[in-house]
Amino acid sequence: MQKKQKANLALAISAAGFLGTLPAGGFFGGLLHHGFLAATVGGLADWFAVTAIFSKPLGISYRTDILRRNRQRIMDALVMFASDDLLSVKNIMQVVRRQDVAQLLVAYLEHRGGRERLVETVDHVAVRAVNTLDSAKVAGEIEIILKDGLRTIPIERVAMEGLQILAEEQYSCHLIKALAEIAQRVLASPVLREMLKENVSLLRQKYEGDSAGRALMLSSLGLTDERIAQIICERMEEKLGEVIAGETPNYAAAKAGLETLLRRLGQDPSLLAALQAWKTGFLRQVSLLPLLVQWIDAHVKGEQPFWLAALETFLNEKIDAFVQSRPWQRRVDAFFKNLLEEELTKHHAVIPDLIRERLGEFSDDALVAMVESKVQDDLQMIRINGALVGSLVGMGLFILVTLAERMW
Repeated sequence: MQKKQKANLALAISAAGFLGTLPAGGFFGGLLHHGFLAATVGGLADWFAVTAIFSKPLGISYRTDILRRNRQRIMDALVMFASDDLLSVKNIMQVVRRQDVAQLLVAYLEHRGGRERLVETVDHVAVRAVNTLDSAKVAGEIEIILKDGLRTIPIERVAMEGLQILAEEQYSCHLIKALAEIAQRVLASPVLREMLKENVSLLRQKYEGDSAGRALMLSSLGLTDERIAQIICERMEEKLGEVIAGETPNYAAAKAGLETLLRRLGQDPSLLAALQAWKTGFLRQVSLLPLLVQWIDAHVKGEQPFWLAALETFLNEKIDAFVQSRPWQRRVDAFFKNLLEEELTKHHAVIPDLIRERLGEFSDDALVAMVESKVQDDLQMIRINGALVGSLVGMGLFILVTLAERMW
């Protein structure tokens, strides 16, 4: 049974008891009669008081319908209580500081799928941010940085020092053999042999000229264009073979000549100036922009760029470090709490505005209905208690009056 029905029942019983005991005589009859009378008076008074909060009992408008009449004052009091007391920065932070925010974060990351959600979110944001970049603009910035970096690198001096290093014994022997092996492969190529044959033919024509004797002599010796080119290649291969084999006069002479050439080149100011001029001109003329734009579009952008795996690895490593590091957790806990306190202090005025806005959404009837639904049970208990206390007071007064009459 609802408390309102119980309160009404208590009032009805009190009124019925009062009427029923009117003709009763004697001490006990009078005691019951006055008890029921006082209970009825108390119940009616409390009913009037409770009803006056929400409406006009018996149509009486004087100091009744309290909620509607004093809505603004009540709302201001509620807003002030909620914002300045219940939801004050101090009270909120007292509750928050009792919590270990870092441990809550660790539990979320480790046991509630937080790690996967965090990595997925960061991946999505990073990929989307990169894909919205202007490739040409980014490439232009990178090109400037690269060219500035290349200008500061003394490439020409590095090249000159490299030539002098190659002139040293431990490097020159390997270099000359490598050059000889390259020359052997070039000599073995059909293209070179064909070019050599064509040049031999031109030289032969110039040599023979209008002399039939020279032509006859070369023919009698079997020195055709092909044969002469073959002899030249064989002799060159023989010399190159001696160079590769090493420890021969030809090898020693070639090695000494190469070392001398490398040392002179490594100390030649004109070569240094030429390299500097070439680097300056090359950096001025060359455009890295198309290559950089193509590289950015192909490798940096897209749904699965090359850097995404590295980003995920980095995030997982940092999460593992956070989970295992208690000092780090304490710093994070303090950071979040201090940040929350700063933001609450800065924006605390928003709380009363939100409460006032929410209360303003209620009409008078809706506000009365809401408040009544929240406190109705407690108010009905006041009515019930009023009837009970009234009956006890009424019977007590009857006893006192009866005793006083008998004493006087």
